[in-house]
Amino acid sequence: MNAMIDMHVHTNASDGILSPRDVVYWAKERGFKGIAITDHDTIDGIKEAIKVSQEYDDFLVIPGIEFSTLYYDREVHILGYFIDYKNQQLIHMTKRIKNYRAKRIELMVDKLRELGYDIHFSEVKDDQKEGAIGRPHVARILVQKGYVSSVSEAFEKLLSKGRPAYVERFKLTVDEAIEFIENAKGIPVLAHPALIDKGIDIEEIIKKGIKGIEVYHSEHSAFHNKMYLELSKKYDLFITGGSDYHDEMIEGIPNIGKIFIPYDTIKEMKKMKDFGEKCRI
Repeated sequence: MNAMIDMHVHTNASDGILSPRDVVYWAKERGFKGIAITDHDTIDGIKEAIKVSQEYDDFLVIPGIEFSTLYYDREVHILGYFIDYKNQQLIHMTKRIKNYRAKRIELMVDKLRELGYDIHFSEVKDDQKEGAIGRPHVARILVQKGYVSSVSEAFEKLLSKGRPAYVERFKLTVDEAIEFIENAKGIPVLAHPALIDKGIDIEEIIKKGIKGIEVYHSEHSAFHNKMYLELSKKYDLFITGGSDYHDEMIEGIPNIGKIFIPYDTIKEMKKMKDFGEKCRI
């Protein structure tokens, strides 16, 4: 594999299963030039990943984030790349989201108890020794106790939007996410557009200040790739792509890099420091 990079990787700082150290290790083992750490609504995994990357020759960790936002009451994800993860406004906001995430899980556990499930918040906290607490940890406790047969069944039956134990997340608006990313000197990118609700006009979102689009994603088809590549040309957008890695394993090996782009594709993005100067790929 020659100079490839996975631009969409999650760690256990949000809802991935691997530590920042481990995602860097496995990306390197699999022959990649680098990865972007894009945890949901948090920057907690970036510092460790960058520190570990320095143990290797010529391996790039892109500091990033994936904000979950609301647009006309529907979810849209905005990626931020090359962010200043020491930016105080960004730190303050991500801490606010993180604090609500733990409270949200506590509220979901309360709902489950009201529904007759013998589950306690302390069990969920114990299940996640490090990193953020999320719905998958609640689901695993439900599986362990025999209430459901799988994590997916827990989500389908109880924990997904519209199900009896669901509690809405705290979310920024699209405009707010773009502003936080730009204030942190990052590049706002529209994540996996094929997964956005079909009632949303993607071009409206792009016009809000999006500078890139995730053309390649593990849930995009060849048709999607072609369509979003054309959209990137229309609006002069940076092209990104990544696996959106959370937990997939193949014979015990993390499948980081299932989707990737050539490192050369992001060279101009890496150089871009001033949004007043638009660089083409």
